[in-house]
Amino acid sequence: MTVQLIPVGLHWMKGSEDDPSDLCAHGDFEFRIGTDVLSDGAQDRSLTLSAAALFLLRTLCMPHTSASRVGDHLFPCCGFCMYDVPDDSDVVIIGCPNGEDFEVDHQKGGTTVLVRAVDGREWSVDSDSWRAAVFAFADAVSGFFASSSPRRPTPDDAAGFRAFKAEWERRRERPFGSMSGK
Repeated sequence: MTVQLIPVGLHWMKGSEDDPSDLCAHGDFEFRIGTDVLSDGAQDRSLTLSAAALFLLRTLCMPHTSASRVGDHLFPCCGFCMYDVPDDSDVVIIGCPNGEDFEVDHQKGGTTVLVRAVDGREWSVDSDSWRAAVFAFADAVSGFFASSSPRRPTPDDAAGFRAFKAEWERRRERPFGSMSGK
């Protein structure tokens, strides 16, 4: 079963204006499994897609269920606070209590991923298809950063943003902010 995860309308909070102090890419997302549409990306939301991409990368080796979460929401509305926590290789991202959520769980010895919508619908997809869709989403977000001016975090945000990029690079095994396909 094919999986499509596509960022839609990537932008900075100031819209089309490139804001080097904005550390988060925003937009909506399209999510399809087979012929089923989980999100069509037409709601013109301003979700934090950079945090969503990192959370999706986490789902490649960790479940995102009600019992074990990779973030508050898989597609958070906000992800404005990033913290580098000593003795933890994962950045802590905190935002508001809103967003779009789906459960992602690993089945059959890691060869299958079960995706569950809030309404209870479920899809079983092979792990390779899930990985390819997650990588495509993350690479599109990374490419958006690469096509923008370098981010300039405040001194208070610098350690958290470094931790965000380090975790991304570890999970994606390529530099954050690189163009997709390179």
